[in-house]
Amino acid sequence: MSWLRGGGERGVGTDANSNATSGVFWFFGPDNWELMLKIINACGVLNNKYWAFSAATTDVHYELVITDVRAGVTKRYFNYLGISAPAVTDTDAFATCP
Repeated sequence: MSWLRGGGERGVGTDANSNATSGVFWFFGPDNWELMLKIINACGVLNNKYWAFSAATTDVHYELVITDVRAGVTKRYFNYLGISAPAVTDTDAFATCP
């Protein structure tokens, strides 16, 4: 995860608390969380895929990159500077169920 804010300041999102299926990230300080991410294993359920959900509380430009390390498939999600970040609800994120 990377971010960019007005004036050209750039950085990398820092993991505040994560495990294999979810995480919380901060940009400017550990007590100011910016984005929550979770991956749901829906293999064998409905569309037989892994789902990606995120919610951000920022209007900072960011790029969130998620990689399925088993298949080497990458998904990218963006928010643009000055726009309130929308939720990501991608139920087609990875069609890489075993």
